[in-house]
Amino acid sequence: MKKAMSLLTATAMAAVLTGFILSQRAAFVNSFDRAAFLLPGKERYVSKVFIGVGHGGSDAGAVGNGLKEKEVNLSIALHLREELQRHGVTVGISRTVDEDDPTSEEVKECNAFAPEYAVDIHTNAGGGEGFEAYHTLSGGKGKVLAQNIEAEVIKIGQKSRGLKTRANSAGKDYFGFIRQTICPAVILECAFIDSVDAQKINTEEKRRTFAAAYSKGILKTLGIAYKGEVQTMTTDEAKKIIMDKAGLDAYTIQFLGAYKYGEDLMVKLAKAMR
Repeated sequence: MKKAMSLLTATAMAAVLTGFILSQRAAFVNSFDRAAFLLPGKERYVSKVFIGVGHGGSDAGAVGNGLKEKEVNLSIALHLREELQRHGVTVGISRTVDEDDPTSEEVKECNAFAPEYAVDIHTNAGGGEGFEAYHTLSGGKGKVLAQNIEAEVIKIGQKSRGLKTRANSAGKDYFGFIRQTICPAVILECAFIDSVDAQKINTEEKRRTFAAAYSKGILKTLGIAYKGEVQTMTTDEAKKIIMDKAGLDAYTIQFLGAYKYGEDLMVKLAKAMR
């Protein structure tokens, strides 16, 4: 009975929390749009970045160590969007939920958005270790973007396998996301999902760390100064705050944490409760 009540409470909490996050997101977007495009007496240039989220829906991508690439990619992408928006960047994103998202659609959405730069978020497989990034054969701004992101990823302790290019049989860029987008674009592979490397991406906090590194590299490329770290909260700290403030027991916290993205939701809830 106690477990059943805890499950019911956790379900209700998740529903309330989801509504809260969506309402805050809508308020943020509305205020951001007004602030971004209107300044008294002068026009303001607004940087635009598009985030492609690899795989999704029926396409799980690579799998390993209890992780699915489509979920890891989405987690990093959402954290990256949040960081870029915090710095005043207008962000387009190919998906925000688990749905089919083929590369052809990503390219179409990206080109319609007309950003300065585009990044495609992926997770590697094949038993290796380390970060790698692909950019266009011609180098240019795409290579600079990849270099800046790589430098920040190394700072968080992930080794790099280097920056790469790949050509198709016609001598053009192999990857459609790089070849067909109208802006400089890169493909980012944070870590290997099917090796010990997966330990670096197996929690929301770790994926948020990768997203922060990506954002720093992108912002440097855009010429935007990084504002400094936002005070982070661990999942354990969030659990304690929720239990103290809301009077929830350990069973309820356990069930709430079992939801997809539950750890991230608990952190958001705890921050709102402080």
